[in-house]
Amino acid sequence: MITPKTPLFESKSDAEFRIRMIAHIKETYAEILGKDANLLDLPNGLEIVQSLVQERLYQLSSGKIDLRQNNAEAEKLAA
Repeated sequence: MITPKTPLFESKSDAEFRIRMIAHIKETYAEILGKDANLLDLPNGLEIVQSLVQERLYQLSSGKIDLRQNNAEAEKLAA
């Protein structure tokens, strides 16, 4: 992911970056995520929210866009 050159994303460690990214997602996408934004507080919250968003995209696109984790792994194995 490409991040802008702002203090928000210029962190000294991966943990600090993760904390800042979660805060950014909560602020920016709170309206879209709704109650699911609270899942970001869990230790694996980013992964949970990513899976939820990928599943919603799959459903809303009637299966035309499939970024779900299991599908990506299956395609790698098939290749």
